[in-house]
Amino acid sequence: MTRQATAQTAVQALCGLVLAGALAGCGGDAAQSPGTQVNSSTANSATSNNSSTTTTPVNKMLVIELDGVTYNALTTAIAAGKLPNLARLKIAPAYSGGVNSTLSQQPNLDTPGWATLMTGTWADRHQINSDASGQALHAPTVFSMLKSAGAGTLGAAVDSPGYAAILAPEQNAGFLDSVVNCASVDSCVTKQGVSMIDNGYTLVVAQYHSAQDAALNWGVNSTNYASTLAQLDSAVGTLIAETAQRSNENWLVMVSASHGLNAAGGTDGLPLAPESTSFIGMNVQSNGRQGSSAAPTSLADLYTRASIADIAPTLLAWRGALPAAASYALDGGELTGQPPVSQLLGVTGSDNASTVLTWTAPSSGAITVLRDGQQIAALPAGTTTYTDSNLGVSTTGAYTFNYTVAAGTAPVASLIRVAYVAPPPPPAPPPALATTLTNGLATYYPFGALPAIDKMGASTLAAWASDADGGALTTDAFGGKGLKIDTSVVDTNGFDGYRLQQTNDVTKQAQFTLGFWFMTSCQNLTGNGTPILSNKNYYSGGNAGIAIGLFPGSSTSCNVRFNIGDGSTRNDMNSATVTANKWAYVALTIDTTGKTMTGYVFDPVLGEQKYSTSVTANVAKLPGLGSFGLNEDGTGQYYMNACKDTAPYTAGKCAATPPDVQSFGDLAFWSRTVTEAELQTVYGSGKPLSTLLP
Repeated sequence: MTRQATAQTAVQALCGLVLAGALAGCGGDAAQSPGTQVNSSTANSATSNNSSTTTTPVNKMLVIELDGVTYNALTTAIAAGKLPNLARLKIAPAYSGGVNSTLSQQPNLDTPGWATLMTGTWADRHQINSDASGQALHAPTVFSMLKSAGAGTLGAAVDSPGYAAILAPEQNAGFLDSVVNCASVDSCVTKQGVSMIDNGYTLVVAQYHSAQDAALNWGVNSTNYASTLAQLDSAVGTLIAETAQRSNENWLVMVSASHGLNAAGGTDGLPLAPESTSFIGMNVQSNGRQGSSAAPTSLADLYTRASIADIAPTLLAWRGALPAAASYALDGGELTGQPPVSQLLGVTGSDNASTVLTWTAPSSGAITVLRDGQQIAALPAGTTTYTDSNLGVSTTGAYTFNYTVAAGTAPVASLIRVAYVAPPPPPAPPPALATTLTNGLATYYPFGALPAIDKMGASTLAAWASDADGGALTTDAFGGKGLKIDTSVVDTNGFDGYRLQQTNDVTKQAQFTLGFWFMTSCQNLTGNGTPILSNKNYYSGGNAGIAIGLFPGSSTSCNVRFNIGDGSTRNDMNSATVTANKWAYVALTIDTTGKTMTGYVFDPVLGEQKYSTSVTANVAKLPGLGSFGLNEDGTGQYYMNACKDTAPYTAGKCAATPPDVQSFGDLAFWSRTVTEAELQTVYGSGKPLSTLLP
């Protein structure tokens, strides 16, 4: 399942010249084509702000979003002199995803991050909690607040169609004058951004997504990712240079990303430090809240920095449009001007009848505390805590309050839920193992002893080579015995792992399901991937057959990816997560008639994760090489082949594909698609399938 480069279709020519007083469109379907300007009737009336009679510079704003640019890659490339335009900005880490275990926590995904950048709030206010389509913002945006303040013409050019979709209601309401859907064409974003600057726009948002695509396809350590960063740096330079050509205009430039990436360069949404580490770059000196440029050492350290929720308040403050404390409903605070408080948090008091607020105070500014817009305390400058003991509630329940704490006139708000909760009911009993799971059960290994025996008598399972690892028994998820396979034990011909051969291959059926309990340490993984269960030559995800593979994640988890191929076409589902050294249940269902496949991971820490995609590969090729490898691929020689080596082979001969130790339990194949509800009972019941069999 090695990453394959996916060539971006280039637009042969971005049509037209930038006309005075109008944006250059790119033709085609107004809702779909790259660079198409969607319903921007007001853009044609935008006029240049180069009047020689203007004496006071007009404050304007350029926001450049570089999704997929990690703080580590950014600072490393700047230090190497490879990003000269970004190097001119003041750049420091900033957190995304809100604060863990508070109401502000949200997934580190594109759409929730975009919503935070646009609103200055977290998902508890803006209500966008995933990348699902059709979600609507429930918090005012920077565009609506600027329009209400008479800020002039506002526009956005975005790479991501999903971004354009959540901006469309803002345009329909008259808050955004132009939304350009560039559909993953970076040059279109730059061209349209320049056009908006030249046409006198007050706020220009330019969003690029190519770095995130490059990270997914090639990894953050690849030359392709590095070259993408260099191209984005050039685009940043072009946009900033255009603002410098404007007279009587004072431009604030802010550069950021909607979230960080995991160690493999993927987007899994988890609340971990790599995924939560974004950045903010500015062309002006901050008020001190941007903080140190040193990389954060932990999540706790990261939370002492600015956040992506601070961008919208900073833009509003630049235009003098920041709401007053009594109506303040933004979770961030400005990074220029008077420093606000930071790290505002609240918890229920030990008496279950109060709220304890804490924050970090700036060096000056008397502190005012408001609850739901009403002042409840005036405190001396430097105060960092307050206990609200007069909540006005008495009955058992959970209550949410909007607290605003202002230092001087600079406010910051936070939604805080105070809980008056009765003792929880006892946990529900685990679900019973679905008796229907015996239907279509074609192959089943309960293990328990070696050699492993298929209870259905339809397959054999043994080491690929008699002089390689013969496997060992290990405690399984039920307190019984599972199979542990160590691929550091290899024969001289490069064979290792286990081989499963079926009498009647279920992958030749119209529908089938593969399922098993799985555990690994998540150590020694690389971007090349490590096979878990595969009947193909796993060196390329395009090869014919099926592969379930393991990729690096965090220090305490790693990622499971599902793949099929037919020799030329591949279909992938990425980034389900398993917790290290914990038993998880993994399943893959494929419906060749309905052309769909669905992958599941049930993890004891992260819960159920489900991914589905359409099957475009030739399903006749799914049997692959005719047998499955466990901790191996369908050749039995993955680790040697991936090292591009030949026999005699020594385990761990190349660092690109180190051997792995994996454990399996209750391995089953069905000649039908097992339902999600049935799989939930497999995981939730705590019982092996053997309890259903005679």
